[in-house]
Amino acid sequence: MVSLELLSSLDGLLWLQSGTKVGTLFQQHQTTVSRNQKKCSRVFDITLFKQNKKWVVNGDQTLLQLERKVHQTARLQGKSRLRIEVNEWIKNSHFNPPPMGWIVGSTDNIDDPHSIQCLKKHIIDACLCPISYIPAESLEFSIIPINARIEVGFAVLKQHANQERILELINILKLE
Repeated sequence: MVSLELLSSLDGLLWLQSGTKVGTLFQQHQTTVSRNQKKCSRVFDITLFKQNKKWVVNGDQTLLQLERKVHQTARLQGKSRLRIEVNEWIKNSHFNPPPMGWIVGSTDNIDDPHSIQCLKKHIIDACLCPISYIPAESLEFSIIPINARIEVGFAVLKQHANQERILELINILKLE
C-alpha cells in the first residue's frame, strides 16, 4: 500500500499531464510530485515516461489498479476529496471554486477521450465530457446528461452512480 500523497502524484501526472498542475491541485511542490511518483513507481515496479507528449505507464499495472480502487473507495467514503475532470468547463461557476469535497482538474484534452480512460482506471471519480465520447452500449459507465444544448454529460462508473457524494454534485449541476 502507498499513501494518498504518493499515489496522487503518480495518478495526477497521468490525469493532468503536467507536474505544475499536479503540484497546484494537490498542494505539493513540483519536486515533491516528481519524487513521489518515482517512489510510487518503484513500489508497483512500473515506469512512467513520455510518449507522444503524454505520460504513460510501462509494466504490469495489476497491483496499481487494485490500489487505485482502494483509494477511490476511501474518497467515496469522504476520507479524501473526490476528483472530477471538467475540461473546458473549468471556469464555470460550479467549479471555480471547486464544490465542497471535490478536486477539479482540466487536462485541455477536449478532443480526446483521455478523461474516460482516467475514469475507467479509477484515477478520477467523475468527468464532464461530450456524450459522444462514451459508447451508448457501455456497460461500465453511467452518463447523466447535464446540458442538452451542448450535449455534455456527467460520467461515472456504474457502480458509483448512486453514491451519495456523486448524486449531490449531479443535482447541483442539473439546477443550472
